[in-house]
Amino acid sequence: MQIEPPHTLLDRADTLRVTLVRHGETFQNLDHVVQGQDPTYGRLTEAGIEQGKLLGEALAGRPLDVVYCSPLERAVLTMGCILMPRPGNRTLPLIFPNDLREIHQGTLHGSSHAEWKAAMDGQDPMTFRSPGGENWLDVQNRATRYFQEVILAGEHRNVLIVAHGGVNRGLIASLTGITMGQAWRGVGDGAPQDNSCVNDLVVDRRGRLLWALVNDTRHLEGRFDGATPGQLWHPQEWRWELAGKQPAPGGRAEFDPFG
Repeated sequence: MQIEPPHTLLDRADTLRVTLVRHGETFQNLDHVVQGQDPTYGRLTEAGIEQGKLLGEALAGRPLDVVYCSPLERAVLTMGCILMPRPGNRTLPLIFPNDLREIHQGTLHGSSHAEWKAAMDGQDPMTFRSPGGENWLDVQNRATRYFQEVILAGEHRNVLIVAHGGVNRGLIASLTGITMGQAWRGVGDGAPQDNSCVNDLVVDRRGRLLWALVNDTRHLEGRFDGATPGQLWHPQEWRWELAGKQPAPGGRAEFDPFG
């Protein structure tokens, strides 16, 4: 099983390699609290900082031309951990679009996951919108629009995106053609996004996904439980294939709209 993009795809003039990552662990991830876009939430834990540093070491040799990063602190600090160990004296263009921020949860910011689900009161988790906030389809639409109109239309071919679990799922759903609801499902069915995971994507300028490895956390092996090479997407067969042994469910904190 090949878990690196084929050179035949990377060498094409019409393709981009997109390294899409999720931020490291936050205190609110541990406490099962809705952090969303609240500027006072989302502080990285010591473990989250270590995850970011390990990720930076793993990606230090990967070619990068530009960085698009959510302006929320947890993403910015994770980005810093990634960029710090890179060799050489060349800096990268850094872009901080609001469209890559996590979901705006309105009046539910700071609520527990249990309180969020109680407020949903049986509504569709993908279309439920708290007062003053967004729903998950809104997140998918704005992130996808930015990806198509700005990133795909740009000049760069090796792109780093540092964002969030919901944003990443929205982009992966749009690229693969699965629904946003399916993207929230578990290993082998949806698109899990563990803290500091790497999604390695090869797309063409028209936005067609040609190759993808999702939720790769091999950089955490030996330091954190549950490290995994993630899962491969087979575009022609429209299915996932597990790239290696997967951790038992329930080992990590996650904002699960359906659980």
